[in-house]
Amino acid sequence: MANYTVKLSKAPKGHEIPPLLADVGAWIGNQSHGTLGWFDALAAEPVPKEWNPEKADRLHRDAFAFLQLPDGSLLALVNPGADAPWAVALVGSEGEARTVANSLEEFLALWARGETEVSDLDDEEGASGRKALAAWLKAKKVRAPKAKDFDFAAWLDGDAVPPASAPPATVHTFVPTAVMKKLGPKVQQLAALMGRRADDPEVIAYVTGVLGKKVPASTSENTDSVNVEAAKHGVEIVFSHDILNDAFLPIPKTAKTFIPYVSSAWVRSKVGEDVLGVPWKVKAEAEITKLLGPPTGRSAAFADEDALTVAYWDFALDTAEHVWLTLEFDESLTVTLAVDGGGALERYPDVTTGLFIGYAATRGLLDTSRFPAHRALLEAVATRKAKGSEFVKQALPRGLWDKHLREAPGLRELAWRWFHNMNGLWITADLKKTFGKRAGPFGHDAPKLDDDTWDAVDKAAPLLDKRFAEWIAK
Repeated sequence: MANYTVKLSKAPKGHEIPPLLADVGAWIGNQSHGTLGWFDALAAEPVPKEWNPEKADRLHRDAFAFLQLPDGSLLALVNPGADAPWAVALVGSEGEARTVANSLEEFLALWARGETEVSDLDDEEGASGRKALAAWLKAKKVRAPKAKDFDFAAWLDGDAVPPASAPPATVHTFVPTAVMKKLGPKVQQLAALMGRRADDPEVIAYVTGVLGKKVPASTSENTDSVNVEAAKHGVEIVFSHDILNDAFLPIPKTAKTFIPYVSSAWVRSKVGEDVLGVPWKVKAEAEITKLLGPPTGRSAAFADEDALTVAYWDFALDTAEHVWLTLEFDESLTVTLAVDGGGALERYPDVTTGLFIGYAATRGLLDTSRFPAHRALLEAVATRKAKGSEFVKQALPRGLWDKHLREAPGLRELAWRWFHNMNGLWITADLKKTFGKRAGPFGHDAPKLDDDTWDAVDKAAPLLDKRFAEWIAK
């Protein structure tokens, strides 16, 4: 097998190749491709201007790429300034921007342990090569310097201050339920962190002290969640600012970055304790039913499937019912902890969203209890005295969610498919059929609809009535 490609003889204009990068590059050039994970080349090059045209000058001045990944993503060395060591950051092919390590030395140590959180480098097939890298680092006496945690996404944003209109962060006090108190100490400790901010001292102490991992400094629109996995501890945590729950509003850190919450977590067998007495190697649904009672319900294994084959048991862990424990059984046991949140039907509303809201309000499809501050406006829409778009503008600043619809069997599932073009259902196709089509702003055909007037709602109603006939209030 061929060795890795290494091109580090010359740095991009205005930069120098760090001696450590040159040394490790010479060593990697003698390793067989695949033994250290999957990457195209270890090569110094400018960060492409196209990745972020607005920040291209800063990236060219204070950063350069040194490792190319198969999906087009890059790893870059970034100068944080203030005499800090150059950090390593992910320049993602889909616009992701996050810190991988606070220094090149730390990055190499993480790579040797398979803990970079870059899947192509942490691949199990690279275990043998990582052991060799660890030995090389030990022989060269490479040690990571002490460095302040670097936030690449915030740095990229220029540490711009958040908008003055940003809402203040709400502090939540969770009162545990009886079920919470029945959990083992490890799962209970993790569950108590759900819904807390990433900068909460208890979150930091748990992630760094117990799991030996790092807390993500921020999230952004392009990277709305970050997973932190501690396989040896049986825990994988998801940090996100984008919890679709009105009690957990996004917390701006800079103009385009956010302080994330602990939004959910998977708990696995290596946590070392059963959950509510259910053994991890349970073989049948009946065994769980014997311990916990009948399932709360059943769901499909995938969103595009109709068969409800997965039994699940839901338990609120706080009296406000913000945090939930879910056990699922589908040939094996899956355990999750999560802040209750909806799914986005339409994250960026347009005229078609307003038309749907007008229709849904007159057909009793909306969960009116979710809009206490806009009850009068919703009533005005339901009685055709205001348009759906007026309600969208005032009451749906974060878009339309599945939980904005009534909790009726199958309604939210059908709406999810309809808004996301699944199983032959699609709002856009239905509205094009009703109103005709024209070129949309992004090159795709769109309905020929400019205003969600009540005449437009009435024109679409016959087709929509067929879609939602099962749930229309009589």
